[in-house]
Amino acid sequence: MKIAHDPYMIRSTPLHELPAVVAELGYEWIEPSPREDFIPFFRHPRVDDGTVARFRKALESAGVGISSVLPLFRWSGPDEDARQAAVRHWKRATQITADLGVTSMISEFNGRPDDPDRSEAQFW
Repeated sequence: MKIAHDPYMIRSTPLHELPAVVAELGYEWIEPSPREDFIPFFRHPRVDDGTVARFRKALESAGVGISSVLPLFRWSGPDEDARQAAVRHWKRATQITADLGVTSMISEFNGRPDDPDRSEAQFW
């Protein structure tokens, strides 16, 4: 079992400093919450390849691993353009996850809270 730190409460800490802070807190694993400078809620990932590489080095230096990456996009909503955008976001998030050497991603079906009936998966 991996007990991972969710750094949402320290989201003002720069991304490349998170691994050292998490290690200081006694954790060996981190699950990066959606954050503006990484993979924000419902928007295209903001992190570039150079920052991903720097973050990976910081993780290795601190002896901290990523248990999983948690992107959250509106990929089950009723709006086709929004769903296609979410797929583009997913592709980039998947590439970031792979570049970090992480093999696990978790998420949830998330459509439009203001239109839940049209956003829920239909099975029939």
